[in-house]
Amino acid sequence: MHDRKSLSLAAELRRNMRAEFPAVARLSVTDPDFMEAILDYAGRSQSSMVQAAALTLRSQLERAGHLQRPVPQERSREQDAAKADSPRPKRRVYRGRVIEDPE
Repeated sequence: MHDRKSLSLAAELRRNMRAEFPAVARLSVTDPDFMEAILDYAGRSQSSMVQAAALTLRSQLERAGHLQRPVPQERSREQDAAKADSPRPKRRVYRGRVIEDPE
C-alpha cells in the first residue's frame, strides 16, 4: 500500500480539486486506481498549485515503486523494413462497410 505522506498529499489534492472536478469527491482512497485517477484529474486541472502537488506526488510514488514509468519501445530498422515490404490488402468502404480487395 502507499505510505502516509503520499496518502495525505493525495487527500489534499482531492480537496483542492473538488471545485473544479465534482467527481473527485466520489473517489475513495481504498479504490485500487485512486492514485492514478487523482494524477489524471490533476493533469487536466487549470490550477498551477494542483499541478505542482501532482508532480510531487508522482515523483514520490515513482521513488517508492508504486508507479512505473512507461518504458519506450525501441524499434529496430529491420522491423520497420519488414513492415514496409509486407503487402497490405487494399481496403475500401462500400455502403458503410470496410471491404478488403483480394489481390
